[in-house]
Amino acid sequence: MAAITSAGIGSGLDVASIVSQLVAAERGPADQRISIATTRANTSISALANFRSALANLQTASKALLPGSNGAASSLGKLTATPAKPDYFSASAENKAVAGNYSVEVVSLAAANKRASDLYASSSAVVGDGDVTLAVGGKSFTVNLTSPANTLADLRDKINAASDNSGVGAAIVSDGSGARLLLTSRATGTANAVSVTSSIFNTTESQPAADAVVKVDGFTTTSSSNAVTTAVDGLTLNLVKAEPGTSTTLTVGLDQKASEAAVATFVNAYNNVVKFIATQTKFDPVAKTAGILLGDSTVLSATQQLRNVIGGSADTAGVYKTLSAIGITTSADGTLISDTTKFNKATSTDFAAVQRLFAGTDGLATKMSALTTTLLADDGQLQAKTDGLNSRLKDLGKQQTAVDVRIQAYEARTRAQFTALDTLMSKLSSTSSYLTQQLAKLS
Repeated sequence: MAAITSAGIGSGLDVASIVSQLVAAERGPADQRISIATTRANTSISALANFRSALANLQTASKALLPGSNGAASSLGKLTATPAKPDYFSASAENKAVAGNYSVEVVSLAAANKRASDLYASSSAVVGDGDVTLAVGGKSFTVNLTSPANTLADLRDKINAASDNSGVGAAIVSDGSGARLLLTSRATGTANAVSVTSSIFNTTESQPAADAVVKVDGFTTTSSSNAVTTAVDGLTLNLVKAEPGTSTTLTVGLDQKASEAAVATFVNAYNNVVKFIATQTKFDPVAKTAGILLGDSTVLSATQQLRNVIGGSADTAGVYKTLSAIGITTSADGTLISDTTKFNKATSTDFAAVQRLFAGTDGLATKMSALTTTLLADDGQLQAKTDGLNSRLKDLGKQQTAVDVRIQAYEARTRAQFTALDTLMSKLSSTSSYLTQQLAKLS
C-alpha cells in the first residue's frame, strides 16, 4: 500500500500549524531581546544627538560673548555710534573704540575720477583700428579695436568685458550734439585716477579724483573712500554730505540692549541644556518609566561639568566674580533666572568687570566655550558614546542574522521531523485499517 506523504492528510495532524507555532516559540525570545536592544540603542543615539545640538547652541552663545580670533567685536559690549546730525555721516563702532563724544567736521567727500571722450556722431561711429590702454590705481590693461568691431559702442563693450580690467567702467552718454564715451573709476580717491593712452582715442577729465577730508576734534584725516576708518581707532565714519566749517557731535556709548540680548541668549541656551537633561534622565514613579539617558555616566559627567562652570567664579573679573553678582541666579530646577534691573545696574556701574566675568581669561563664557568644545569634539565623550552605540547596533544586526539562519535550520529540521511522523502515522493508520478488515473477515 502506498504511503500518504502530504503533511497531515494521512494522520490528521496539522503539521504546518504545529511547525509554525514551534518556530515562533523558538524565535520569539531572541527577536524580542534584539528588538528591545535595537530600539534602546537607536533612541539613545537620537537623544545624544539632541543633547549635542543643545550643547552646540550653548557653545555658539558662549563664543558670541567672546572677542573674535581676528579681533572682531563680541555681542557683549557692543558700542553704538550716533551722530547728532545724521545728514552728514553715519557711524559704526567696534569694541575697541572708546566711549565718549567726538566733534566731527566733514570737509569734503571722496570722488571717483571721470574722463569723457571727444564727441562722436553716435555710438555706432567708427573710432578706428588700434589699441586703447587704460590705467587706474597703478594697474593697466589694453583693448584692441579692429574693423568691423571698431565703433564707440564696441570700445565700451570691450572695456567692460576685459578680464584684466583694473577698475574702469565705460558708458556712452548722448546729448543733442552727439555721443561720448564716459570712463569712470570704480573706486574713489586720488590714488584711483584713470589715465588713457591711445593714438586713436582722446579723453579729457570731466571730474577730478578726490580724497575725503574729515576733521575729528580738530585733527584732519584724509581717506580715498567715504568710509573713513583711520580717523578714530575702532570707528568707521560713512560720509554722506560735506559742509566745511560745520561740526557735528558723535556720541559713542554702550549698546545696552545688545549686551542684554547676548547674555539672555547665553542664559536661554544653558537653560535649554538643563531642561533637556532633566527630561531625558527623570524617572516617573507613577508610570514607572525612565528617561532614556537616566544613569548614563557620560551625560552625568557632562552635567556636573556644566554646573561647575555656571556655579563657579571668575577671580580676575574684579567686583563681579559670579553670575549672582550681576543678577543671574540658579533656581531649584537648575535653570538660570535673570534680574534685568540688577544686570543693567552692574553694566552701568562697572561694565569692564561684567565683560571680564564672561570673557576674561577665567571668564564663565571662556570656560563654557572651552568645555562645550571638548564635549562636542570628534574624540570627545559624547562622540565615543555614540560610536559605541552604533557599534552595538552593528553587533545586534549580526545577531539578528545569526538568529534568522538558526531559525531557518530549526524550521527545516522540525518540518522534516513532523513530516516523517505524519508519514509514519499514515502508514500505521493504513495497517490498522487493513488488520481490522482481516480480523472482521475471520469472525
